[in-house]
Amino acid sequence: MYQIEPLGVAIPRTQDDLQVVVELAAKYQVPILPRGSGSSLGGQAIGEALILDCSRYLDSIIEINPEIHSAIVEPGVILAALNRQAAKHGLMFGPDPASAERATLGGVIGNNATGAHSILYGMSADHLIEADVILSDGSLAKFDNSIFNTRFSNSDSRISNIVSTALVIREKYADAIKRSYPRSWRNSAGYRLNYLLPWSPSAPPQWSADDYGLPSTVYRPQSTINLASLLAGSEGTLAVMRRAKVNLVRKPKHTILGVLAYDSIASACDDVPRLLELHPSAIELIPRMILQLARSVPAYGRQMGWIVGDPAAVLVIEFSGDQPSALKEAVRRLGDVLTIAESAEDQSRVWNIRKMGLGILDSRPQAARPAAFIEDCAVPVERLGDFVREIEKILAEHKTEGGIYAHASAGCLHIRPILNLQSGEGVRAVRSIGERVFALVMSLGGSMSSEHGDGISSGEWIEKTYGAEVSAAMRMLKQAADPHNLLNPKKMLDAPLMDTHLRYGEKYHAQAWISALHFEHEHGLAGAIEHCNGQGVCRKTTGVMCPSFQATRDEANSTRGRANLLECFSCDRAAATCIRRG
Repeated sequence: MYQIEPLGVAIPRTQDDLQVVVELAAKYQVPILPRGSGSSLGGQAIGEALILDCSRYLDSIIEINPEIHSAIVEPGVILAALNRQAAKHGLMFGPDPASAERATLGGVIGNNATGAHSILYGMSADHLIEADVILSDGSLAKFDNSIFNTRFSNSDSRISNIVSTALVIREKYADAIKRSYPRSWRNSAGYRLNYLLPWSPSAPPQWSADDYGLPSTVYRPQSTINLASLLAGSEGTLAVMRRAKVNLVRKPKHTILGVLAYDSIASACDDVPRLLELHPSAIELIPRMILQLARSVPAYGRQMGWIVGDPAAVLVIEFSGDQPSALKEAVRRLGDVLTIAESAEDQSRVWNIRKMGLGILDSRPQAARPAAFIEDCAVPVERLGDFVREIEKILAEHKTEGGIYAHASAGCLHIRPILNLQSGEGVRAVRSIGERVFALVMSLGGSMSSEHGDGISSGEWIEKTYGAEVSAAMRMLKQAADPHNLLNPKKMLDAPLMDTHLRYGEKYHAQAWISALHFEHEHGLAGAIEHCNGQGVCRKTTGVMCPSFQATRDEANSTRGRANLLECFSCDRAAATCIRRG
């Protein structure tokens, strides 16, 4: 929902190119913003900076080591491509965001992404072993779990300052961190300072007893600390990633799904703590709104034989393991099961409806669309039902509704109020709803950002979440890593207000030209152009969308790129300033 015109775009072909760009930016004090596929939702991948697009050429899988379950990748590697190669060894990257088919590893780490199986695998920060980076002055460094034992030849070097600052934070701010961090382990707000202790207020309920063989983990207090963890969720504000070494986990041999129906979203959420006691690998919520919209689309409607009746919500509960008979027994313990999906084909039909929830919700051909600004809240799972009831009250008071779906198992729901952001009333509702939801999340011990990052939509809430003391420690880290504020500036603790830099806004007005084709179903040509939601499905490297992007790997030749270009041409500059300049 945000838009900012960049200063320019650099598309490095080699690692040397990437370093030279950062060196020149440091020399001439030019802000830079490292970007993957630009599919993030909070505005962190846009800014008044030189965009470093690492997705086109820096996309090599350098190594997969099946012996130690790790991979070394460049930042532009698509997560789904890594998983296809890792699957040959029975392995995969644990965090599984729904955007995996177009999200790059650099972006996945930068956002601290996770997904449906976070109760098993935690977040990206938990699987980042080490990273080769370019610091804000153009110097090279490696972030890992041995750097705190390193003696630096230059005590005033950028990396020395980062390490010494991290040690000061660990020593002086440990108590404040433990007091101030949200109680939910599924938290990606601000910087991962708790990983410096290491300490977490709670843990993913199905986290591996042997920590997946990782040498360091935040869920074991006696663990070593790993500087690389700070990069996860930092959104390119601390360093530019050259390569990353990530942990891989074993692919489950067998999975099975059970589907339960409920008469309300809140009652479904109330049942999640009970279901977690059965040790599932995932619990996903799909509401009636998505189910009904899916039925209206023939491609999805044909996949919905597993839905009986018209439930207000369903929970999809997955079990995984080595013994199919044990998994079947686990499903039987769920209760009155609506559907059991055993075959890969049947499970795919269920997951397809869940994964396409975002696209289905955004398919409304009208100005009032689902808006992603409270998209990412997470609360302790035992409070999830209370959270949903209050959210429904807040939306009703603003005379709207919203899609509420996704990761019930981890206390994270994607919530998208349906608002017309081309009207003053809609824009004012963003502020009003955002403030009410933030107060609610804080009262329940949760976080406003749990997997999609802070960017503009949640950056405003970071200092209010952690308080002055911990926020000061976060600023210390940023100052040590980026003293001239060149790396993705005006993000994190310096982010603008969450209702600014809107793509549309109440002053926006489009005046499209008369076209030879009609677009009545899309509310005219302008409506068709505005229909692009920016999530970048057109950047997939498989399937039939978008062939021109697949052939050229050029953003301008993607469906999203064409929509952005046409949007500029259709904007009525006599009625509003250029939408790309706000």
